[in-house]
Amino acid sequence: MLIIISVIILFSLLVILHEWGHFLAARRGGVEVEEFGIGFPPRIWGKKFGDTLYSVNLLPLGGFVRLRGEDAADKGPGTFGGAKYSVKAKILLAGVGMNLLTAVVILYALCVTGLPALGGGFEPKFLASTYAQPKQLIIAEVVPGSPAAQAGLAKGDFVLRAGATKLEDEAALRDFTKSHAGQEVTLHVKSNGDERDIRVKLRDAGSKDGFLGVGSQQVYKLRYDPLSALAAAIYITGALFVATIVGVVQLFAHIPALIVGLFSQAVPQAAQSASGPLGIVFILKSLSSLGFAYILLFMANIAVALAAFNVLPLPALDGGRLAIITAQKVLKRTISADTEAKIHAIGFMALIALMLIISVYDLRKYF
Repeated sequence: MLIIISVIILFSLLVILHEWGHFLAARRGGVEVEEFGIGFPPRIWGKKFGDTLYSVNLLPLGGFVRLRGEDAADKGPGTFGGAKYSVKAKILLAGVGMNLLTAVVILYALCVTGLPALGGGFEPKFLASTYAQPKQLIIAEVVPGSPAAQAGLAKGDFVLRAGATKLEDEAALRDFTKSHAGQEVTLHVKSNGDERDIRVKLRDAGSKDGFLGVGSQQVYKLRYDPLSALAAAIYITGALFVATIVGVVQLFAHIPALIVGLFSQAVPQAAQSASGPLGIVFILKSLSSLGFAYILLFMANIAVALAAFNVLPLPALDGGRLAIITAQKVLKRTISADTEAKIHAIGFMALIALMLIISVYDLRKYF
């Protein structure tokens, strides 16, 4: 329950920051903001300052900004409909910009204090860094009844050495256990800050369940000087942004396979790296045992994901609304407010359906 509450707070904060971006851009562009709401109606509290009603609402699932003339044909002064194209574009993209700025700020703080391992092309190799935490091997999963479980190994333990062999990655542990199959070995483990030696009798070479019975992962933290940290934060945000857009596009391309897969018990490849609300809860639960830095990194990832998803030209999202007003400007044709509302409503229902499909696969992955 605590993890679920944490996810709601985390997601709501990022959505509120997104909406705050819209709010600031609208005010700067001369568009009247009728309401800035935290949460969604029914309303619990509200107070008007100037032309804007600030409200707190019952459903704690983010927030919203209501602009004058946003969902109607009103094109008078101070309305969204009456604003210039450039002003509308800035308002619609400001939420995306705020999410990216949030990610940069979080990642900058991590780059200065200790950035958890990202690997791949997400770490800026062109910038000098030091290890805030050396490369270590952490146990991410212990198979019940396995030699590891019988020896007392637990999720979150660090396996520092196997005999005289220093372990820094999964391959080193795999090679060691394979070469010592069926033997009793000594593992040097760190658990809750305390180090100790444990004896483990590995399974025989013919075993199909693994010699030790653990899932492991390499972890480390990098630190940058303050100036390099800013460059690193911007680079990582950009790399995550591009990777997320590519991932979302691939997800939409595989929607037919996702729908067909609902009628089997398998998890299609397209759904392996996608997570809905349920998946986010389990990911955050897993990361919480690694420390606050990993939660902050996850928060930066979600901020980038919100930005990437919203910038795509999909109905009901900022990118979709921008695509419609751009098409109207280029084609010099105007669609009615009712038609645009129907387009966004259909798009919203399609996105909800996709989220439900991903949630089904989350159930299969975690249960």
